[in-house]
Amino acid sequence: MSEHDDLSAEAALREVGRARDTVRKSSRQGAWFFLGMWLGNTAYWLITLLGPEAVRDYAIWVPIALVVAGALYLARQRVYGRLQSRLSRSVTYAFVGTTVIGAVYNMFLHPRDPSPLWVMADVLVALIAGAPLLYGAVRIFRSAEDQ
Repeated sequence: MSEHDDLSAEAALREVGRARDTVRKSSRQGAWFFLGMWLGNTAYWLITLLGPEAVRDYAIWVPIALVVAGALYLARQRVYGRLQSRLSRSVTYAFVGTTVIGAVYNMFLHPRDPSPLWVMADVLVALIAGAPLLYGAVRIFRSAEDQ
């Protein structure tokens, strides 16, 4: 016999509300995670593309920190909202794709001493590389507000 077999209607409703609040809080945490990853990713690309040579050597620690933060977040996560579960895979695949585009741009197209026009292209690449993360964060935030 389960501990919830003798719940009254009000207690069951409170339990459902508590579970819904837990999922909503988890969804917001997922959105904040995507937003933090977007900020870190954008900073990484701006440092890599526009920073001085001495700073570029240390920029590799930014993605390493993001991966560690992501692993810790996922290990801690217990409840997922339906939208977050659906979006996580597509956001991840799109993010990997835009990161590959940024890496190809950095390896083959980016000049050593960029002119102002190249700087605009660098900023655009930095924003495009993190766009899936920002999209995921905005979608989850909007969904959490609607519930």
